Amino acid sequence: MAAADIVAGDGDAEDLAYEIYWHAAYSQLPELRPVAGRFLELYVGWGPAFDQTEEAIAAAKVAAQSFLRDHPA
Repeated sequence: MAAADIVAGDGDAEDLAYEIYWHAAYSQLPELRPVAGRFLELYVGWGPAFDQTEEAIAAAKVAAQSFLRDHPA
């Protein structure tokens, strides 16, 4: 799962954030719309909004941890 991979530091966090956005945005579950928005915000802001990669990865980890807590598998 992409969120667990972000938390574990496995894979590219930017790509994984986009993957979460895409699946949440195109899900038939309305409760995932805020998830899509949050991960889209992270993905779009990766370049200009985050001066350092470490800051972007930390923000993605916080969002992924929150997602996993709120949506257990």
